[in-house]
Amino acid sequence: MRNMYVVASELARGHSKVKAQVCASEIHSPNQKSEYGQIIKATRAALACAVAAALGFFSPLAMADNQVSYADAQPHVLDASTPPMSYSGTDEGAALYVSGVATVGWQPTKVTGSGLVIETSGGGADDPDGGKYVSNAISLDHYAILELTDAQITTTGIYTQGISAADGSTLTLTDSTLTIDGNFGVMTLYTGSEATLNDTTVQAANGSSVQVQQGSTLNVLDGSKITLAQGQINVVAGNTATDEGSTLNLSDSSVSSAGTMSTIQGTNKAALNLTNATITHTNASGAAVQANNATTLDISGGNITSAGMGVYILASDARSDGATINADGDGIFITSKRKLDGYEDLNALTVNKAQVNSDTIALHVDTGTTINAPIVLTDSTFEAPEVIKLGSKAVIQANNTTLIGDVAQSDMSSSSLSLSQGSTLTGSVDAMFTTLSLDDTSQWNMTDPSTVGNLTNDGDITLGNASGSTGTLLTVGNTLTLQDGSQINATLDTANSSPIIKAANVTLDGTLNLSSTATFVAPETDEHFGSITLIDSQTAITTDFDSVTLDADTSAMPDYLTINAGVDANDNTNYELSTGLSWYAGAKSARAAHGTFTVDAGSTFTVTSELDETTATSDWNGSKLTKQGDGTLILSNTGNDYGDTEIDGGILAAKDAAALGTGDVTIAESATLALSQGTLDNNVTGEGQIVKSGSDELIVTGDNTYSGGTTISGGTLTADHADSLGTGAVANSGVLQVGEGELENTLSGSGSLVKTGTGELTLSGDNTYSGGTTITGGTLTADHADSLGSGDIDNSGVLKVGEGDLENTLSGSGSLVKTGTGELTLSGGNDYSGGTTIIGGTLTADHADSLGTGAVANSGVLQVGEGELENTLSGSGSLVKTGTGELTLSGDNSYSGGTTIIGGTLTA
Repeated sequence: MRNMYVVASELARGHSKVKAQVCASEIHSPNQKSEYGQIIKATRAALACAVAAALGFFSPLAMADNQVSYADAQPHVLDASTPPMSYSGTDEGAALYVSGVATVGWQPTKVTGSGLVIETSGGGADDPDGGKYVSNAISLDHYAILELTDAQITTTGIYTQGISAADGSTLTLTDSTLTIDGNFGVMTLYTGSEATLNDTTVQAANGSSVQVQQGSTLNVLDGSKITLAQGQINVVAGNTATDEGSTLNLSDSSVSSAGTMSTIQGTNKAALNLTNATITHTNASGAAVQANNATTLDISGGNITSAGMGVYILASDARSDGATINADGDGIFITSKRKLDGYEDLNALTVNKAQVNSDTIALHVDTGTTINAPIVLTDSTFEAPEVIKLGSKAVIQANNTTLIGDVAQSDMSSSSLSLSQGSTLTGSVDAMFTTLSLDDTSQWNMTDPSTVGNLTNDGDITLGNASGSTGTLLTVGNTLTLQDGSQINATLDTANSSPIIKAANVTLDGTLNLSSTATFVAPETDEHFGSITLIDSQTAITTDFDSVTLDADTSAMPDYLTINAGVDANDNTNYELSTGLSWYAGAKSARAAHGTFTVDAGSTFTVTSELDETTATSDWNGSKLTKQGDGTLILSNTGNDYGDTEIDGGILAAKDAAALGTGDVTIAESATLALSQGTLDNNVTGEGQIVKSGSDELIVTGDNTYSGGTTISGGTLTADHADSLGTGAVANSGVLQVGEGELENTLSGSGSLVKTGTGELTLSGDNTYSGGTTITGGTLTADHADSLGSGDIDNSGVLKVGEGDLENTLSGSGSLVKTGTGELTLSGGNDYSGGTTIIGGTLTADHADSLGTGAVANSGVLQVGEGELENTLSGSGSLVKTGTGELTLSGDNSYSGGTTIIGGTLTA
């Protein structure tokens, strides 16, 4: 390059001095473009400044277009009185050119100014090397220093650029404006140059951009505002990985662009330092900030808003602290694709105290991407429909961070997401090859069914389904590990037919909290108990939750039922929620274990399960069954081995008495024990009743004192002793068999009485039973004939009757014994053959047929009206002939008490 500098004249005007210079330079502008679309201009601004000497001295006013040049290694001060500087030539040129001087090294030329107006509208001539010449408003070269305050810099015309600075030059603009209407850029910084904008406004039309390259630095500070129509700030090194990187320092200022390219782009080892900056990108293409090829991006505070992506990271290292990112596209996008060879893949991301919002994906790791270190998110909030998308292997650590949206994985690499220090994830997860972990301070609020590779939880997970569909909510491809602090929350409904959790391997601990909006419908039998599989494992579940809670409307659930949670006894790979008897409730049941069955009026519940003595609780001894309510409880298992039974209301029914366990039975007033068969060897007390139903035999053997009575609706009720029948009345529609004792109970009904055994049974009640009496052995004693009811008496033993009118027909081989001093009248056509014994009192028979066929041993009075008395009469008693009829004696009688004929005829 060839430069000639001639100091031509100094013109003093008022308080200002303008140094006019003449220089000649060769300038080349090849307009070379990088692969990212930005112009890399390696030119030198060389001006051919012709001097018009009409006034006899050199003056800027006399120069064509008012061009001004300084290249003398001297300081120069300009002010608002300086005429506007301009250039409109079609060749390369600049309104203001400043350059250092080549001596031993370069000596800088420094220009300071205030209130200057600098304009260009030139360029456009054909460049012999191809393309068009571009003019600049300001051109700095060779360590030039330019410091302007309150400057107005304007470009018009297509082939214009605002500022060009090269070879270590330095530019400072304060409280200034750059209005760029050309197409060839706002400024270009070459080869170690530096530009600083303080509270300066840049308004650029068309595709004009800011280019910072070849180790240069751009500082945009103190409220500066850069508005780009279609352009960008492009910070780039050279063309190779060995070239020095360039730097952008953007602080307390704003940059905006509506172009398809990213608003701020750093490429090839660039450094982007964004502090409290406002960056706006209003195009759906590109990003607000893009870091490429080993660039370092440091965002501190500020706001990033983009109609496309927020932050685009290509093989670069990014850090964000306190920033807010709002994007229609991805909030933060990380990729290794299109990385240039020779540049280290630095991909790393650290986010602290940030707010990242996206209409699509908040944090996106692209496919084919290498992440060199964990992505660390701290004290931040990420929100998007997909809060995280994993297209490559990544380790993400969220510390006190809120993630709102779904997590998705599009590849098969092994990634991980850890939530710690109070982090929250609200959304679903579709990541079969990702490990998700939560510490004891973090939580996951699931919004839709989710899939993960591994899940380790020591925090709080709420399984949810916003879409309302049913089925499995969480699928774990490999291992589900729930730790001591784990809280699993799930809401169930009646449509949950599939396990809510599926996993290959399961380790349980912590707490399971369940809620349900379903209405409970009480079953009529424990055979209809339902269950829901909560967890389905491919291997045996050998651990359990510390506790299980259920929040549900159980107002319709009877007290004898509960909800249990535990490993399925029939399939240890399933963890179930099931309906069960409160009798066997455990630590993970909805209510504590107890033995009360309250069955409401009109309801029936049947227990087919075996009720055995179980572990006592603070309110229950673990063995006593209590029946309450006016409904019916049916026990059908004869293997029950519990203790006492208390019937406080309604009916306790059992087909077999063995179902009542082994202890005493207490029946409250108005309560009923209903039995069909078996042996009731329990002692029965209380004011209630026993009902014998069915056609089978029920044997009662206890020393019973129940007073509510006994009803025999069918079959046979057998009592070895009358004491087994309690003290109440017996309503008999079947067969009552009693061995011995004093049966003071009143007997009624159409059923029969059978006296069994060899002992004596005494009837003392005013009985009305009509089914007859059978004496199979021993003695049946009735103080009064009324105690024998109204049916026939089949006597194979001894019938003792004291008095009364015995109208019953007597048959059988047994004998009749008249006891007491009263009168007993026989009126039936009796054929009993065991004989008659009159111990005392009077035995009266209207007809001799009433005395059967056996001998009569008379120690009292025998009164007979008529008939043929073939019986042999003996004893000390007397015979009295009554009535008007004829009585014929035909036996070989030996009675000694005499004979009295009151009336009629006695024939012997």
